[in-house]
Amino acid sequence: MADFEDEIVRKKSIITQECELMLREAAKWIKENSNYPTQAEKMIKRFYQIVNVLETFPEIGTPYQNGMMKFPLGKFPYLIYYRIKETEIEIVGIWHTSRGTEF
Repeated sequence: MADFEDEIVRKKSIITQECELMLREAAKWIKENSNYPTQAEKMIKRFYQIVNVLETFPEIGTPYQNGMMKFPLGKFPYLIYYRIKETEIEIVGIWHTSRGTEF
């Protein structure tokens, strides 16, 4: 019987420049407009935790459109948008849910 860990294939994540910009803008907004400015750091930390999970389990997201998937950012009202490729996942954006579903 094969060891379970031998069957897990981890993909490398590539975060696009656009996504990095979106993440910085979201954190800046939270820091400037929240009663809890430390939430910005927590949101960024949660983003990278989820990216880490997606590297191992990319199919856990919900199919979106144009070959993209989406996954919620935990307690934060954001969705992470990404594409699954053969050997990597491409993280293309982060979008606040109050802005609608049109990423």
